[in-house]
Amino acid sequence: MKFPDNKLLKISMYLFTMVGVWPIIHWDSLKSKRIYEIGSAILYYYYLEYIFRAYFKLYLLLTTDTLYIEEILGNLCITLIYTVSLFRLKAFNTEAIRTLFTNIIDEEKLILNNSDPEIRRMYMSSVKDTVNYNILFLFNGWVVSFLYFIHPFFMELPTQIVNNETVTLRTLPLSTWWPIDIQEHYWLAYCWNVFDGTLGSSYVINSDILTFSLIVFALSQVKILGYKLRQFPTYRETGNKEEDNKNIQLEFVTLVKEHKKVISYIDTFNEGMKYVMLFDFLQCSVQLATITLQLLVMEINVQNVIFVGEFLLTMLIRLVIYYFNANEVMYQSQHLALDIWNSCWFEQNEKLKRMMLIFIVRSQKPLRFLIGPFGVMSLETFISILKATYSYIMIFINTNT
Repeated sequence: MKFPDNKLLKISMYLFTMVGVWPIIHWDSLKSKRIYEIGSAILYYYYLEYIFRAYFKLYLLLTTDTLYIEEILGNLCITLIYTVSLFRLKAFNTEAIRTLFTNIIDEEKLILNNSDPEIRRMYMSSVKDTVNYNILFLFNGWVVSFLYFIHPFFMELPTQIVNNETVTLRTLPLSTWWPIDIQEHYWLAYCWNVFDGTLGSSYVINSDILTFSLIVFALSQVKILGYKLRQFPTYRETGNKEEDNKNIQLEFVTLVKEHKKVISYIDTFNEGMKYVMLFDFLQCSVQLATITLQLLVMEINVQNVIFVGEFLLTMLIRLVIYYFNANEVMYQSQHLALDIWNSCWFEQNEKLKRMMLIFIVRSQKPLRFLIGPFGVMSLETFISILKATYSYIMIFINTNT
């Protein structure tokens, strides 16, 4: 088993391999590849089966005479994000997204072999940012998972009257339907539930940090292109005016091609991921609301505040990483027009000036990561998620009042 040498995707590449999802591996034997594919399929379809059980449990909770609000909220906030990760896993297996992985691997080799140290520095700065995002989200994501696993031992347990006796009902970390009596076989159900949660957390965390990397790579390419435009032209004149003009023009054509590559990269991302991002956007405000509302239905104590607070913080970190970097791509892509204006455009011939003017006009249309066919990932969208979250919370409070 051999992995591509890539600094940007390194963390997500190894983590995804552990759950059988990373698609680009050079295998020593066909047998090893087959075993990996079978293991990957087993985990994926088991995860799908778990999500169906969670939704079935949600249906049962909503159709009972007594509504258990705390369990309904707990079910929703986990099941929704698990569903998003399932869609994202499916998208990663499409030809479009696989092309992006190959693109990143090939481009990184070219960048790190570039003779300009500033270009290498800019790219490594983006790699460092990605690693920081990954570690931050990875750490907080697993802290949330751990808190979920131990939460049943610190919460106030519900009771039920059976044959005129009050019986304490033990609960599990995750709300899902069980084919066995969990009170009678509690520790079996608990271990099974922890396995479900571990698998779900792995898919959620790993798929998110891989998507972070895809977005940050686009941002790094736009920043590098902006730097090249500011330095344009780098060609050393020889004194032969005709030859110099031709070479400078060829250099600019190369920059235009690089711009088209970035546009193509983002278009490919949108083709494979825009509907995944749409579902993610739709569930975000509901999820944030259900996390926050748990504090209203739980007993207020230190354990519950830490539990809900850490979960809310992790989901906000996730959204900030997504929407801040996507917004930066929009801003930096529009800034390319100013970058070329800051070059020595006034020293160029009329033909090249016209080409540069066309480039400036094209740069006015920002590069955007889409949410479905119409929405755009931006800080404005992030604010709209927070506003919707507040609205859902107030609707719940007013309804219960």
